[in-house]
Amino acid sequence: MPSLSLAALCIVTGLVLWMASGYALARSLAFDRAVALALAPVLGWAVQNALALMLSLVVGFSPVATVGAVALICAAGLLRGRRDGSGSDHSIPPLTLWVSLAAAIMAAGPALAVLPKFTGDGVAVAPALFDHAKIALIDQIVREGVPPVNPVYGGAEAPAGVAYYYLWQFGAAQLAQLTGATGWEADAAASWLTAFSTLLLMAGLARRFSGRTLASFLAIGLSGLGSLRPDLAAMVGEETLAHWLQPATGLAGWLFQTSWSPHHVQAAGCVVVAVMTMVRLARRPGALTTVTLALLAAAAYQSSIWVGGVVFVLAAAGCALFLARSRPAGGAGTFLLLGGIAAVVAIAIASPLLVEQYRSAVARGGGRLIAIDPFEVLGPALPQPLGRALDLPAYWLVLLVVEFPLVYLAGAIALARMAARPDAPPDGPLVRALAILTAASLGTGWLLVSTTGVNNDLGWRAVLPGLMVLTAAAGAGLARCMERRAALALVLAMAAATATLPDGLRLAAENLAGRPSPSAAAFARSPALWQAVRRHAPPDARVASNPALFADMTPWPVNLSWALFADRRSCFAGNELAIAFAALSSERRSAIADQFRRVFAGDGTPDDIRALARTHRCDVVVVTVFDGAWSRDPFAASPLYRLAEAEPDLWRIYVAGPRMAGN
Repeated sequence: MPSLSLAALCIVTGLVLWMASGYALARSLAFDRAVALALAPVLGWAVQNALALMLSLVVGFSPVATVGAVALICAAGLLRGRRDGSGSDHSIPPLTLWVSLAAAIMAAGPALAVLPKFTGDGVAVAPALFDHAKIALIDQIVREGVPPVNPVYGGAEAPAGVAYYYLWQFGAAQLAQLTGATGWEADAAASWLTAFSTLLLMAGLARRFSGRTLASFLAIGLSGLGSLRPDLAAMVGEETLAHWLQPATGLAGWLFQTSWSPHHVQAAGCVVVAVMTMVRLARRPGALTTVTLALLAAAAYQSSIWVGGVVFVLAAAGCALFLARSRPAGGAGTFLLLGGIAAVVAIAIASPLLVEQYRSAVARGGGRLIAIDPFEVLGPALPQPLGRALDLPAYWLVLLVVEFPLVYLAGAIALARMAARPDAPPDGPLVRALAILTAASLGTGWLLVSTTGVNNDLGWRAVLPGLMVLTAAAGAGLARCMERRAALALVLAMAAATATLPDGLRLAAENLAGRPSPSAAAFARSPALWQAVRRHAPPDARVASNPALFADMTPWPVNLSWALFADRRSCFAGNELAIAFAALSSERRSAIADQFRRVFAGDGTPDDIRALARTHRCDVVVVTVFDGAWSRDPFAASPLYRLAEAEPDLWRIYVAGPRMAGN
C-alpha cells in the first residue's frame, strides 16, 4: 500500500523541480514577481517535462535527463536575465504565503481521491481511482523507460507503442524514479501538484485582474463548489429532473475534474499560461519566449489531445489574429513569424506521440476523430427535433448555469466588463486574449464531440481552460463587489455559493472516505499475490489476470489490483482500459474482452487458451479463488502453461512453456 511519507517526498521533489525552475523562467520572460510566482508551478512543469521527455528519448529515462532539463531551464533564464535585466521589480504581495497555504489545503481534496482508505473490513477507494488505473503506465515508464510499451495490451494485432497522451504520467514517473516511490505514490503526489499549481495560477490571475489579494482567496474557494443538480433534484424530484435535463456527465467543475483526470486539468493550465506567453511574445519578442511558447504548446498536447490540441489550436488562432492587430512590438509580421516558428517547434517536439497516434488511427480503421454535434442538454420531455434545436441555446442558458452557476455567471460578467473597458489598463491585451481563450474553450464544448471511445471526452475537457479564466475573473469581480458593498450582487453570490457548496463537500467527502465494497478485504491482501507474480514474471513479461477482478470497487469494471500492484504489463487489462490504450476496432476489442471473460469464468476452450498464449502473448497467468476458473481451471490441463506457484485457497500462477514432469 502507498506510503504517505514517500508521497510527501514526491511532492517536495516536484516543487523543487518545477516551481523553482518555473519561477526563474517566468522572471526571465519579464513577468513581475507576483505573476511569476503564480505561473511558476505550471510553467516549470510544462517546460521541464517536455525537455526531459526529449532528453529521455535520446539518453534514456534517467535522473540525468530529469536534472539536465532543469539545468537547461535555469541556464536559459540566467543568460537572458544577465543580458537584458528582464523582470520588473514589483514585490511579492504580502499575503502570498497565506494564498499558497490555502491552495495547498484545497489541493488535498483531489489528491485524497487517489489514496486508499483503510477500514475495519479492508481497503476502500474513491470512485475517481477508476481513472487513475493508468498508474500502470507510470510503473511501465519507471521500469522500462520511454517511449513506453503499451502496458494494457500486448497482442500482435495492435502497435506496441502508446498513442495515449502520457506526459502527465511521465512527470509522475520522474518523481517515482528520483524518490524510489511506487507509481501509486507518485500519482497521488502528481495529483496534488496539479491541483496546487492550477489553483495558484487562478489565484494569481484573480489578483492580477483586481489588484486585490482577497480575489485570490475567493478564486480558490470558488474552485471547490459543485453543481446545482442536487438542489434541483430536491426541489422537483429525480424523475422530473431527468425528464427535462440530460443526466450529469463528466462536464463538471475543477474539483471533480482534478480528482478524476488531473492530466486534462494540467493541460488546461498549460494552455492558459501559453496564451499569457503569446501576449508576452507580442510585447517583447525574443527567442526564449518563442521556445517557451513551443514547449508549453507541446506539453499541453502531450497531456491532453482535447485541451492541448483542439482547444489551444482554436484559441491560439484567435489570439494570434487579435494580437497581430494590436500593434505588437516589432510589428505584426515579426509576431506572426515567431508564432509560426513556435508552432513548428511544438509539432516537432510532439512528433513521437503524433507518429504513435497515426499508427493507432490506422490500426483502428481510420474514421473521424471529431464531429460537429451540439452538446445534449435537454431531456426527453421535448419532442424532436425541437429538443435538439433548443440544445444550442440551452448549453449557454441552462447547462453552464446548472453546472457552474457562480463561476460562470459572475466570471462572465466580470471578464466581459474588463475586456470591454475603453480605458483598458496595461493588461488590456492579456484580458482580451484570455477572453478569446474562454470563448474558444466553452464554444468547443458546445459544438464539437470526440468520436473515439464511449464518452465525449472533448466536450467534457474542452471547458477547462475557460473555467480557469472565469474562476479567476469571478474572484476578481466578487472582490470588487465586496469592496463597493454591492448588496444585491453579494446576496445573489452568497445564494449560489450556499446552493452549490454541499455538492462540492459531498465530492470531497467521497474522496476522503471512499465507497465500501465487498472486495475490501481481498483487495487489501492482493499485494502479496502480485509480489508472488513478480517472482515468475521478468520485467518485460505480460500477465493475464481476470479483468473483472475487484470490479465492484469502481464505477466501471477494471482490475485495480493489477493496475496498482502488479508492476508488470498485462496482455489484456480489460475493455475499459483498452478503449484508451489498445489500437483495436470496437468489434475486435469486444471479442477479446468476451474471450478473457470466458476463460476466467471457467468456460474457456483449448482454442481460447491457445489464443492467450500465442495471439495475446500472455507469459504468465494468474487464477484466483474469486474466478470461476478456480474450480474449472482451463490452464491445469493445457500443455501451453505449467503451474509455477500456488497458494491454497488464494491463487495459482501459471507460466507459459512446456509442461515439465514432476512439477
